[in-house]
Amino acid sequence: MSAITVQTGARLHFGLLAVQAASGRNFGGVGLMVQSPGCELSVEAADRDACSAESEMLARLSAWRDEYRRRCPAEHRPPTCLIHLSRAMPSHSGLGSGTQTALALAAALAQLGDEDNVATTELARRVGRGARSALGIHGFECGGLLVEGGKRNPDDISPLVARLDLPENWRVLLVTPNDRRGLSGDAERAAFSRLTPMPVSLTESLCRIVLMELLPAVASGDFPSAAAALQEFGQLNGTHFTPVQGGIFADPQMADLAKSLMDCGGVGVGQSSWGPTLWVLCQDEAEAIRCREKIAAHPLARACTIHLTAARNSGVATLARAWAK
Repeated sequence: MSAITVQTGARLHFGLLAVQAASGRNFGGVGLMVQSPGCELSVEAADRDACSAESEMLARLSAWRDEYRRRCPAEHRPPTCLIHLSRAMPSHSGLGSGTQTALALAAALAQLGDEDNVATTELARRVGRGARSALGIHGFECGGLLVEGGKRNPDDISPLVARLDLPENWRVLLVTPNDRRGLSGDAERAAFSRLTPMPVSLTESLCRIVLMELLPAVASGDFPSAAAALQEFGQLNGTHFTPVQGGIFADPQMADLAKSLMDCGGVGVGQSSWGPTLWVLCQDEAEAIRCREKIAAHPLARACTIHLTAARNSGVATLARAWAK
């Protein structure tokens, strides 16, 4: 069997819909898959298990591989293999790098184990993803703008309840500090444990924005309304997380940069997940280039990577038929 290669994009997380809900579903949320940054990973049979990646990812790749083998059907357990992560996205930056990389590995291992058409939710279960958000799981499968409905039980994977293509001409700027990271792992779990339940009134406001403003605006190609809805959604969401992240934005420098962009008339600015990455929605390529130049000239962005990308409106799962055996 030749090497099996999987390429993914990144996941932006605009915010949750419920936290510690007293009744009904918990979590839920809104996100978007973008073309880049992304990861590229290949797997091929080998005489012994080995991983080729930057040091930070070696242990995680090995752990995901071992967990996959424990959870997959015995008759489809993949053989010893070489895993090569040739392109990685920034870790713990709000871009969903863990889930996208883990799912890319799981999809490749399924092919290596001669197992076709495995549901993405099952791949996620085999590598232990989806503890809270499932946006990256659904985004891996189908791309686009995504709304998930939340969990009734902790072991559930939150269902996808709405999905739309983002207009092809819209663009997204990502601004990521090079020397700071968002919450993850134990620190993220501790942050959630310190949060109070999200007020029902806030959940209702967030749901109204999504259903009555964001989705109709995207469906009709109404950029100003979509950008305003996303910004409002992020600002309201951030108010609930202020006690654990210090403000609506987790990173003070990124908060100041976002305020500067908004003060200059920018609409469609927010934080992805725990940050520190900022996203900026732009109407087209020309606007995105102008905005990128403005951000690059700003003193607060000197130690940041500014990335221009577009929505990824298709999923990685559609590539399964092209993987070689």
